[in-house]
Amino acid sequence: MLRILFFLFFSITASSQATLMIDAEKSYLNYDAKHFLHAWSGKNNNLSGVIVYENKITKIAIAAKVVDFDSGNSNRDAHSLEVLEALKFPIIKFYSDNIKYFDESIEINGKLEFHGNEKNITVSSTFEEDDSYLNLKGTFQVVPTEFLIKLPSFMLAEINDLLTINFDLFFKK
Repeated sequence: MLRILFFLFFSITASSQATLMIDAEKSYLNYDAKHFLHAWSGKNNNLSGVIVYENKITKIAIAAKVVDFDSGNSNRDAHSLEVLEALKFPIIKFYSDNIKYFDESIEINGKLEFHGNEKNITVSSTFEEDDSYLNLKGTFQVVPTEFLIKLPSFMLAEINDLLTINFDLFFKK
């Protein structure tokens, strides 16, 4: 299914542009969450993604299955799947064709689809390139209630309404 989405998304690209697939073994997406009693993180090492590239990135699409996030606590992860309604909204998607280059970074203006809702977001990223890979690395924040997610609570207090997302994405040349 994801391959079909990426194929359709990038089928209009010119033949001189390269389509580079994400290296799922090297890439990851991490979230940090907090409650007044403790903080935790979850990591997803099973991302799908593709970029269109010709001397610069012109399009990007990334997808992550909600079920693939691992916080190291199976009870917490199971509850997260319930809260995020993973059966109804199994995939988190980000895509953009609006990428601006600066001296040592890029700014990606795109759409984040999470929990069945879509929001425009801006993501700042470092950009490194060698003979084998393109690497994007950065951090951004997500407010879960903006995606109509009911915050879980523990000891009569909800978790903080802010997730910090870290990513390190490698695309094979």
